[in-house]
Amino acid sequence: MQDKLRWMNEIMDEHGDYLKRTAAIITGETSLAEDLVQETFLNFYRNSSRFRREAKVRTYLYRILMNNIKMHYRKNKPKECAFELERAGSVSFENEIVDVMDINNAVSKLKPIYRQIVVLHYFDGMSIDEISEVMDIGNSAVKMRLKRAREQLSRQLSEGRDTV
Repeated sequence: MQDKLRWMNEIMDEHGDYLKRTAAIITGETSLAEDLVQETFLNFYRNSSRFRREAKVRTYLYRILMNNIKMHYRKNKPKECAFELERAGSVSFENEIVDVMDINNAVSKLKPIYRQIVVLHYFDGMSIDEISEVMDIGNSAVKMRLKRAREQLSRQLSEGRDTV
């Protein structure tokens, strides 16, 4: 029992911040993100006997988190995400310098299905294969959603520059 608790504490320490950040970006609400991550760890703990040790803990936790987020949105109508990013400054996007706030705003306007892909790929550094496993969809679906999300982001960002 003590070993299991120690193992869970290590997992929470190692993955908690990433999960909270991901949930906060997707939902736009810090307190909701914390609740979803707590529920993720509780689900993981309750079902830890099902966890196959050859699987990556990170991928398994992200899958639980994504399921918790989906369940939340099924129960509650999604609100527009108030995308938060603690970094400030500028980043390069499509060979241009774009203000982080513009990117935050553009990502927040994406549909949740595209916002999840963007967050997992660009902010959490997941590969197409990892996203496919976490979201339980095929690689081609991940690539297509990522392509559509990029197109929408590019369109939104270029519209923002045209109005300035």
